[in-house]
Amino acid sequence: RPYASTAGRTDVEGCCWWGRGVIQTSGVCNFGKLNYYLGARAAEEGRDSKYPSVDFCEDPEIICSSSEYKELKWVAGMFYW
Repeated sequence: RPYASTAGRTDVEGCCWWGRGVIQTSGVCNFGKLNYYLGARAAEEGRDSKYPSVDFCEDPEIICSSSEYKELKWVAGMFYW
């Protein structure tokens, strides 16, 4: 019999933003997952991170505004897709 997860999702905590990047990365899951797998949260938790200084949840606009990581709008779009 199915039941709800009592632990809930922790990979996307504190993250809810809308529409950035080449295909409008949006929503709690997409920004949260970007941060969990590629951003600051991955680095904080000891996993390899392509963008350890980027917190997609704290600053979602970084996807389009980063002068250091100009590829983020494309990376975010490919990750979403």
